[in-house]
Amino acid sequence: MFADPATSGAADFLPAVSLHLEAARYVPVETDLYWTTTIGGGADLVGIGDFRGYIVGDVETIIGNTRRAFDASQANYHLEFGGRFHVRGVTVNPFFHHVSRHLIDREKEPAVDWNMLGVRGEARLSPGGRRTRVGGSVGHTTLASLVGYRWELIGHGDIEVLGNERTAGYLRAAARFVTVDPEPELPRDDFLDWIVEGGFRFRHEHRVFDAFAAYERRNDVLLLVPSVRTRGLFGIRFRFGEDQ
Repeated sequence: MFADPATSGAADFLPAVSLHLEAARYVPVETDLYWTTTIGGGADLVGIGDFRGYIVGDVETIIGNTRRAFDASQANYHLEFGGRFHVRGVTVNPFFHHVSRHLIDREKEPAVDWNMLGVRGEARLSPGGRRTRVGGSVGHTTLASLVGYRWELIGHGDIEVLGNERTAGYLRAAARFVTVDPEPELPRDDFLDWIVEGGFRFRHEHRVFDAFAAYERRNDVLLLVPSVRTRGLFGIRFRFGEDQ
């Protein structure tokens, strides 16, 4: 639908919605760490010219087999709101992000959560005709319960290396550096998380499906004790939205 030139600057309410689903198996597995699944969605609440105000949330569930074949051991909730606009070909995204982590059907006394206030930037490129995204973010916590996080720096890149507009192979990498003011209950230093991923991507209009293999190093895997894992993941990912 095309806007009337006389009203193109007017506010557009709920101009877009999105949905994302992901499931992956860890390699190697542990009793409480067999699968990770994520389901979430979001909405652009208002669009004014080039600006979009949005909200998005998701739930990451970690599944083991302590008591049954599929035994959810963690549920990690993410909620974010912010805005997006374009500056010289870069999408600028100030945001407020909340994370709350919970053990499922297990005792947990202290709260484990944090709020992050920050800004992202992302650019889309086409070197040699290859669809590419590169970006990063910087944020600082306004609240950090138990985890002691302070500054967070993230960089990422995604490039489609083979195929055509609808079907392609891709490579992706991301790194996350976090400074920590450790709590007595959870003593550890600043850390670096990273992931490298490759797979096949199928795209149709605003729908994208990825089948992937990844290798990651991730800190604070467990909630209440210092924990680092370096492991593989094999999974699938669905995304629906206009910005794909």
